[in-house]
Amino acid sequence: MNSLTPRERKLVAIGILIALITLVWGVIISPILSGFDARAAERERLAGAFARNERLIASVPRLRTIIEARATDAANFRTEGINAAAATEALKERLGGEVASNGGELRAMQEIGDRPGWVRAWVEARMTLPQLIGTLEKVQNQPPYLAVNSLTISADRALQSGKLDLMDIRIEASSPATLAKSR
Repeated sequence: MNSLTPRERKLVAIGILIALITLVWGVIISPILSGFDARAAERERLAGAFARNERLIASVPRLRTIIEARATDAANFRTEGINAAAATEALKERLGGEVASNGGELRAMQEIGDRPGWVRAWVEARMTLPQLIGTLEKVQNQPPYLAVNSLTISADRALQSGKLDLMDIRIEASSPATLAKSR
């Protein structure tokens, strides 16, 4: 076997040293440093989540106040009755009462029961345009607030007389129902 010259031995030793340094870097030092980086990123993520959670916890009293206010306001949007039939009757009375209080002539009322948790009814009446506007204003702006699903207006007399006269109208309205327990 050929013996290596001192210069070749130095080159082989340097090569082995570089290989050992690369091996130590790749196997030991690099994973440790990347672990530090990963843990630092995870700490930042957790610190952000902690700060968000602290803000949420601090906002709980304010949110509770808002929820309680909305719960009391929810009664303004519901028609009450001891059962669904009583709530529907209350809705019909409300619609008929608004038509009568504005001077309209009530012709017919009927319930429409097709959606659980809601009461729906329609009224047919004869009234003038100002009376109709007053009725719709009260129905939509006084509690319990109602949703007007449809409004049909028939002004056949205006065609004959040439001026706006009494109109036949049909108002269909609905409201969520609150079933109160009997006392």
